[in-house]
Amino acid sequence: MSKPIVPPAAPAGSAPGLRPREILTVIASLALIALLARLGVWQLDRAHTKRALAASIASREHLAPLQLTPRGVDLRLQEWRPVIARGHWDGALTVYLQNRQHDGVSGFWVLTPLRLAGSDTYVMVQRGWAGPDVHAPMLVPPVPSPAGLVEVRGRIAPAPSQMFAFGKDAPDARVRQNVQLPAFAELHHLRMLPYVVQQLGAPGDGLVRQWPQPDVGEQRNYGYAFQWFAMSATCMGMLLFFTTRTLRRRRAAAGEAA
Repeated sequence: MSKPIVPPAAPAGSAPGLRPREILTVIASLALIALLARLGVWQLDRAHTKRALAASIASREHLAPLQLTPRGVDLRLQEWRPVIARGHWDGALTVYLQNRQHDGVSGFWVLTPLRLAGSDTYVMVQRGWAGPDVHAPMLVPPVPSPAGLVEVRGRIAPAPSQMFAFGKDAPDARVRQNVQLPAFAELHHLRMLPYVVQQLGAPGDGLVRQWPQPDVGEQRNYGYAFQWFAMSATCMGMLLFFTTRTLRRRRAAAGEAA
């Protein structure tokens, strides 16, 4: 009959503690905890930076409107600032971005290039939202593009966000899921500014111009920071629990042996 294997007793007079491998585990765990906490601090820094950006954007919305010229503006410095653009519509190049929501209804964002007065430079104008025809939802609504010189009042904005699509839009499609300004300009041989003008004002042409407010995403960073700090705290709690439990058991065993 085999004898049970009994671990060797600690030398007399020695205090029970962690073994070398366990000490290495504790050190590695502390390094992981510090890394997770640092990631949380990083996300907080990003959130604070974005909050400052949001405040800057809000202040720009109350500035006097810029006169948009063919030279354009620096998007980083003038994003969301009011602007006035004078030029001529190129209605033949109007595009309709489908599946764009307004008050829970899926419709179209209507975009038309505007050739700036006295130049061959274009800017894409995000003219507004149009609802579908109740009798023919897939048909685009007619949107007039008056001839002659027009004045568009709006705000400088980045190009429309790209939505998920199962396939690529045809390069010359009028009804499409997304539009990439560089590719659009290259296809039609246009010199185009790399941003859009979101038209503001009354819906005199039947288009709704209640655009979503700019979202810099600071709340997401606060959420990520909470997750990193929570994981760091969880790891610290687990480390303390298992380490103290191990030490208590060894001290109890040492007391019984004594």
